[in-house]
Amino acid sequence: MNLQELVAQFPEWVIWRSTSETGSGGWCATRRAISLSSEQFVAGMALTVCSDDAPALVTELERQAEIAARLAERVEGAWPS
Repeated sequence: MNLQELVAQFPEWVIWRSTSETGSGGWCATRRAISLSSEQFVAGMALTVCSDDAPALVTELERQAEIAARLAERVEGAWPS
C-alpha cells in the first residue's frame, strides 16, 4: 500500500513518511482537527500513531477506529430511546 492509497482510505488522518539519515523512515498519522477527551485517551485512542511500515500503520489505524466505535456505542447506549 502506498501513501496515496493510505490517504484515500483514512481521510480523517494526515499521513506521512518520516525521514532518517538513510532515507525514508517509518509511517505516521495524526488525526485531523480533533481533540480527545480523557476518556478517549484512557480507552487507547491517540492523536498521532507511528509504525515501521504501511501494513502496521493500517492495523493501528483500524484499531483506532474500533476503539472510537466502541466508545460511540457506549455513549449511544447511555441515552434512553
